[in-house]
Amino acid sequence: MDNFTSVGERIKSIRKHHKLTQIEFAQSLEIAQGTLSEIESGKAKPSFEMLVLLADKFLVDMNWLVFNRETELHLGLQNDELLLLENYRNLEQIAKDELIDFSNLKLLRYQRKL
Repeated sequence: MDNFTSVGERIKSIRKHHKLTQIEFAQSLEIAQGTLSEIESGKAKPSFEMLVLLADKFLVDMNWLVFNRETELHLGLQNDELLLLENYRNLEQIAKDELIDFSNLKLLRYQRKL
């Protein structure tokens, strides 16, 4: 996601990235659509609980969400693993399912050679 200057802009970018309306996104965060609108426009600030829920539900890094900083901590993932994860997240569900099936086939093939 791009560099947005306010928390509201970053929240809006998450919503747009997931192709959700304000109503759908607000419902997923258990807040009113009007509250979301005010947060996205910068008229209101999100609660800590909402930020935690959003980060957890949409797999967003809290450093980026709150402070607009990329984190260097990737829980021990290598660059190729991060690339696979990023690519996977950008796929449609049917492609995700195909990729899981393909990886299972690769695992079966590799295990037979041992």
